[in-house]
Amino acid sequence: MYSYSQVEAIKTNLEWIVNQAALSHSSPSRADRKALFDLLELIQSYEILLDLINEFGTDVIDMHIAEGLALTETLIAKVKNSAKAT
Repeated sequence: MYSYSQVEAIKTNLEWIVNQAALSHSSPSRADRKALFDLLELIQSYEILLDLINEFGTDVIDMHIAEGLALTETLIAKVKNSAKAT
C-alpha cells in the first residue's frame, strides 16, 4: 500500500521529469509536446489523488491505482537512469 508521502514523491519526480524535458529542448517535437502534456495530466491526477488521501485516507488507493503508481515508479526509474547515463 502507498502512503501520502510516497504518492507525493512520485508526483515530485514526475514534475522533475517535465522540468528537465522543458529545459533540454528549446523547441520540442510534436511527439515530445504530447508526452509532456500527458505527464502534466498525470501530475494533475496525482494532485487529486493526494487530496483524496488527505480527505479519506489511503483506502482510496485500490489495486488498480496501486498498479498505476507502480508503473509510474518504473517509468521514473528508467528516465532517471537514462539521465544519469548522459
